[in-house]
Order: sequence, then C-alpha cells, then structure tokens
Amino acid sequence: MRGIKLAKNIGFCSGVRRAINIVEETLSHSKSKVYSLGPVIHNPEVIKQLEKKNLCIVDSLDNLERSSVLVLPSHGTPRKILDIAKKKNLRLVDVTCPYVSLVQKICNMLHNQGLEVIIVGDRGHPEIKALLDLAPGAHTIDNIKDIKENVFSHKKIGIISQTTQTKDIFFEVVSKILQKNPLVKEVHTYNTICLDTVHRQDEVKKLAKSVDVLLIVGSRLSANTKRLLSMGRKINKRTYLVENEGTPLDKVLKNTDKVGLISGASTPEWLVKEIVRKIREATTYGAK
Repeated sequence: MRGIKLAKNIGFCSGVRRAINIVEETLSHSKSKVYSLGPVIHNPEVIKQLEKKNLCIVDSLDNLERSSVLVLPSHGTPRKILDIAKKKNLRLVDVTCPYVSLVQKICNMLHNQGLEVIIVGDRGHPEIKALLDLAPGAHTIDNIKDIKENVFSHKKIGIISQTTQTKDIFFEVVSKILQKNPLVKEVHTYNTICLDTVHRQDEVKKLAKSVDVLLIVGSRLSANTKRLLSMGRKINKRTYLVENEGTPLDKVLKNTDKVGLISGASTPEWLVKEIVRKIREATTYGAK
C-alpha cells in the first residue's frame, strides 16, 4: 500500500464539538453528579471518555433526585421529557445542536400554520422523535415505498428533513410526493440537511472514486455515519465501517494501493488519527 488519502472533513462537526465542550465544562465544575438522558452524541468511544469523567448515562428520569444536573442530548429532547424534568426541578444543561434547534422551530412553525408536516428521516431516531412531539400527527417517511397516492391531495403540506439525511433521498421523496399527490393544495419545502452533512457526503463520493479501499470511521449508531457508509458502498464496494482502534484491518487492506478515510460528524479526530497510525504500521510505505 503506497498512500493514505485523508478527507478534509474529519472529527467532530461544530454542533458535536460544542456539545462535548459544554458537557466537559459542566463535569469539571459541578459539585454534584451529572446525568445524561441517553448518550450525548452517538459515539460509544466518546461516551466512554465522558463516563470516565463521571458522566452518568440514564434511560429514564424516574430515579433522579430533585435538583439533579441533567444533560439533554445534542439531537433534541421531546417536550414531554422536558415537562417531567421541570416538575422534578432538574438543573438542565441543554446541548441540543443549534441547527437541530432551528429545524425544530421550522417544524413547529409549519404545524402552527395548519400544514400537515412531513419529515424525511429515520422514524426511530431521537431527532425525529423530538420533531414529532412538536408536530402531533406529522408523517415520517424513511423509505420512498412509504409514499401513498393521494394521501395529501387537497391539503397544505410542509416538508422538512432530518439534519443528517442525504440530498438525493430528500429531493427524490419530495418529487415522489408531488407525483403521487398531483392535487396537493399547497407545498412548503425546507431543505433542513445541515451543511456539515452535505460537505461530508459530497466528499465521500469523491473519495470512493479515487481510492482502492474507503474507511468510514464512526459508530453504527450514528445516522450520518451510516449514510456515509451506504453512499461509499454504492460507488466503491470496498467501503468499510471502522468503529474503533480495535477493528481488524489486515484483511480489509490486503492488496490495497491507496486507502481513503473520512469520519462521521460524531467521531473524534483522535480516533481517526489512531486508525491512520494503525494503517501506517501495517505497511512499509509512508502516507501521501
């Protein structure tokens, strides 16, 4: 193997970096135990580091004492959870990504205007659950096969996207909705895919074409990482997910002249550098 091609977009996106900085600062200054409602971000390696600094991950607020410090995750929190937290007088540290917060405002605005809200994204993802809480009765489309004929005819609709969705899928869904609902009364479409997601998706397409093997560094729990993996594999069959430094690479890199690396938005830069180190150790050639 002669070279390593590293993407420009590696490490945390700005929203994730902000969230981790706030959590670490909270941990360093808090005199009481700090809890997080589920993982702050979707990367187990980062969560392990935060747990070593005494962050306690919980799945429920039931057993939290009044006035406990609670971190709300970067992907958003349903209002019903916030109501419970207020009743328990919990001290909230909200690290919701600013861009996710903006999408929540758009979703709420469309609902308040009386439009039927359509969200293009993964139905079970926490970000989508928080959005559905803001627009009761909203429709979630995570597969183009879910689109029915004339469901939205004679109605006013507002279409938004999960922040980590792909542009191709979002616009394909919008197009298919209009094709199958030609009598729709009014359409408001907001492309709410974040710019960091767009940049990484554009770059993964270019990388996949220019290397023998493409490694996506990140967690299988991360929506944006999984989409990078899927997009890479459509172009280059030798595209693999690397979750941590323990992932075996010998077989993956066999008969490889050039390898490319890109990371998901919740992947720390130190992990990417560790994978690069492992690759270099596996070859007698330097990186380009």
